[in-house]
Amino acid sequence: LLTIVFNNQMWGAVKRNTREVYPGGYAAKSNREALTYFDIELGFEKAVETAGGYGERVSDPAEMPHALRRAMDVVESGNQALLNVICSGP
Repeated sequence: LLTIVFNNQMWGAVKRNTREVYPGGYAAKSNREALTYFDIELGFEKAVETAGGYGERVSDPAEMPHALRRAMDVVESGNQALLNVICSGP
């Protein structure tokens, strides 16, 4: 299993749903809905390591092909991998 996290410091599904369900609510008016933003330093790549998998943080776009190859090598060997791809923030 290969998981790729496109880390833009936001959980867009929660933000979008909050605004759709409560467009006039406090969360939508605050422009910083609870549970929708997170620190760029969160180590999602570390989560897979706790389960014995391979994790890597990628912040340079030029490194993405190499990181993807390393992750695919791990997956092809029968283990799980996660790439935490740092994208521009919200």
